[in-house]
This record gives sequence, structure tokens and C-alpha cells, in this order.
Amino acid sequence: MSEERNEVIDVFQRVEDKYELTPAQAEMFIQLCGRHIKEDVYYKYTVQSVYYDTAGSDLIIHSLTKPDYKMKLRLRSYGQPDGRKPVFLETKKKFDDIVYKRRIVLNEEEAEQYLEYGIPHHVHNNTADEIEYIMNFYNPEARVLIIYDRECYAAVDEQDVRITFDTNIRYRTDHVSLYEDGTEKKLAEGKVMLEVKAMNRYPLWLVRILSRMNLRQTSFSKYGTIYTINFEKTGRTRKIPEHVYTEKENRVCSLQY
Repeated sequence: MSEERNEVIDVFQRVEDKYELTPAQAEMFIQLCGRHIKEDVYYKYTVQSVYYDTAGSDLIIHSLTKPDYKMKLRLRSYGQPDGRKPVFLETKKKFDDIVYKRRIVLNEEEAEQYLEYGIPHHVHNNTADEIEYIMNFYNPEARVLIIYDRECYAAVDEQDVRITFDTNIRYRTDHVSLYEDGTEKKLAEGKVMLEVKAMNRYPLWLVRILSRMNLRQTSFSKYGTIYTINFEKTGRTRKIPEHVYTEKENRVCSLQY
């Protein structure tokens, strides 16, 4: 997978729906899609993300209450970091059923210096300002590393539709960093998490396949599930201010998400 991702759109909105499958169902789903899908430009890769939250886990506790608006902050790498690959500091927000994502591209060293010590990085734009506000308001810390292997397909005739399959989900809540060290625990073992990403409506062929296989959406959240398993809920959550919400922007889906 290419290490250069600067050509990718870094601000966009879309609907993201999740489905829990067995490996056999995932294989059948791909077969039924047939000529309607093709391997994405970035077809197979590993996603490594560190989720940041308050010491009291305010962000994920708020998210688990299923509010109209919720937000996550994470640092992401595609594959094991090596000091040369870019990393992505990003926000993921959901308002009603629409997901909004913004991110900035940093090198690994400056990302660490910024997140751990508050040393400024080189990016100066609206997304960087928004992340700076979140950092100052919440004082977040690294809470969990989540890693999974992704297989990604793009619709042939619909530019905005992408289909991903996440497998081998694992995580670590101790000495959290982007690096996988072999001590990670398994999550949703034996399951395949299908995610359909689209800006507009599902194409008819996709609706028919989901109906034929009797697949129903799930609200599965990797970080949310890990929190439920590993951490106690303590105290009341801090209300997320409305002005942290990002206004809608009609942009094409990013290939890497």
C-alpha cells in the first residue's frame, strides 16, 4: 500500500452503516456483488489507531448514550509506523446519521510532541485549529490502541460507494502507542465487520443483496465495546459544546477511511 496519502481529500461527510458477518457470509457477499464492485485503489491494509479521551472517558461515555451528536479524536497510521510514514490526526463526528471526518497529516515525531507535550506542529488550517480547541478543552490522553486488517472495495458505477471488511480486530489499553507489540487482545474474534460508506442512497443492487442475505445494521463501535469490557464508568460526562460541531461539507469519500 502506498505510503503517500497527500492526494486524499481530508474533509468530507457520508453515511456509514455497519453489519456483523461470519467469514462465510463475507465471502458470499463479495460473490453476490460480482461485477458491481472492484478492488479499491487501497485494497488491503492494516489500520492502527490510538483513540484519545479524557481521564474519565467523557467522549466515549457520551457516545455510548447514543446522542444525536458525538465525537472521537484519534491518531492513525496505515501499517506499523517506521518514523517515515505520515500519520493522521483526525476527528470523527456523527450528527444524526451523517459522519463527518477531518484530519491533518503529520510526521510521527511532531505528532508525538504535539499530543504528549503540546509542542506546535507545522499545520495551520481550520482543522488544526479545531483539534487545538479540542486538545485545550478536554486535555485528552491516549486511551486505547485499536488495530485491524481491512479489505476495501469500490462500487464500479457509483463514485461515492465503498465497502470495507474489517477482520482480526485487536487492541491494547496499556502503554498505548501506535506500535503493535504482540500483547494486544482480540475483539469480535471470528467476526467480519462489514461497513458500507456512501454519500447518497444505496444503489438498488446493494439493497437487494443486503435483503437477500437478511443482513441488519449493527451499532458496533470498536472503542465503545473495548470501553465497556475494560473500564468502569466514573462520574458524569462533560457536555460537548455545540460549536465543536463541524458544519456540513459535500465532499467525495476519502479512499483511506
